[in-house]
Amino acid sequence: MRLLIDSGNTRTKYAISNHGHWLEEGIVDDFKSLEKKLLTKYPKLNHGIFADVSGALNKENLQASFPKLEVHSVKALTMPFQSAYTTPETLGDDRLAVVAAAMKKYPKQNCLLIDAGSCITFDVLTAEGQYLGGSISPGLQMRFKALHSFTGKLPHCSAPAHQLTLGTSTQESIQTGVVNGVKFEIEGQINALEQKFPSLTVILTGGDAVYLSKTVKNTIFAEPNFLAEGLDYILEYNNY
Repeated sequence: MRLLIDSGNTRTKYAISNHGHWLEEGIVDDFKSLEKKLLTKYPKLNHGIFADVSGALNKENLQASFPKLEVHSVKALTMPFQSAYTTPETLGDDRLAVVAAAMKKYPKQNCLLIDAGSCITFDVLTAEGQYLGGSISPGLQMRFKALHSFTGKLPHCSAPAHQLTLGTSTQESIQTGVVNGVKFEIEGQINALEQKFPSLTVILTGGDAVYLSKTVKNTIFAEPNFLAEGLDYILEYNNY
């Protein structure tokens, strides 16, 4: 039985997996109270793994919070794929996890993984199981915040409920520019990579995936636990 922890830039989530079956998931408020709750409820819980992109977590602190578990960091384990990344020490845990999830769920397929959260990451996994790298750009909320923070008069907006083609006010113009900018960026990446990988499987995940899946076509919407599924598979691959 495994504890999977995903520490992002805005919140930390956890999930409990038992041989690939999801038993529980939630948001972490306090690790000590979570430890007491989980070990009482799941006495067979024995391994944990964490992905941390914010720098807020480390193995020593988590091991202290969960002394009865064997806690693993993503980068300390062997990945179920080969990597062409030239600076593996700087590669985000979240990117490793979603690529691992693709290895598990879409084997022997050329995959483009799009993780739309605080940042939007694009990662390519080949049918032969080689990770080629990708790109990172600002996410929806970061773009809205940047327009407000780095200008004198532009308001802080959020994504509109319905897709707009042209804005007839400053707020709508910002919403149109940000949402369509992300949409065109994603579609442009897909079109460019499909020239190299004609049978490309495109997977969209992350906090803004549900919203963006309504505007970006030809993608597979991955369930919210996609990153955690990757963490689970990494532990499985390492026989934990």
